[in-house]
Amino acid sequence: MDRITHLFLILLFLAVFQPASAQEPAYKIGFVNTARVLKEAPQARKVEERLKAEFEPREAQLKRKRQEILALEGQLKTEKELSANERRKLEREIRLKVSQLKFLEQEFREDQNLRRNEEIRELQQVISKVLKMQGDNDKFDLILTEGVSYVSDRIDITEQTIEMLKQLADSGEEAQ
Repeated sequence: MDRITHLFLILLFLAVFQPASAQEPAYKIGFVNTARVLKEAPQARKVEERLKAEFEPREAQLKRKRQEILALEGQLKTEKELSANERRKLEREIRLKVSQLKFLEQEFREDQNLRRNEEIRELQQVISKVLKMQGDNDKFDLILTEGVSYVSDRIDITEQTIEMLKQLADSGEEAQ
């Protein structure tokens, strides 16, 4: 066994089997499931509504362009009396419109992701402030949010955090 592993095992043994003194303070630890908070908090729903309203017109425009392409493809299939020159011209127009649509769709997705990330960052700041308030008010020594393998219901404070965010949303305030 290497020295570091050996030292770690000794420290672990001492920590586990050391008698607890009556004067040692008990630590108050909490855990918050941020994925659940991001899904259930009223602020998250408002973010989704804002983003939907912001991007709905562009999404409708993309849908119209798709329908336009489908109409041109339908015209190409149904009109058998087109000359070879007219057919090539229509095929070229379809290819051009498909290319433009792909570009617009990619631009739309990038803009949408950028805005969503901005909104989520702002929401995470609000959640962070709420967790700090919760930690101060309820005298927590430690609040964990991610990277935890197991959490007992006793220390899971996700529901209380969501309730605080609801109260904050109802009062129309931002976390101070």
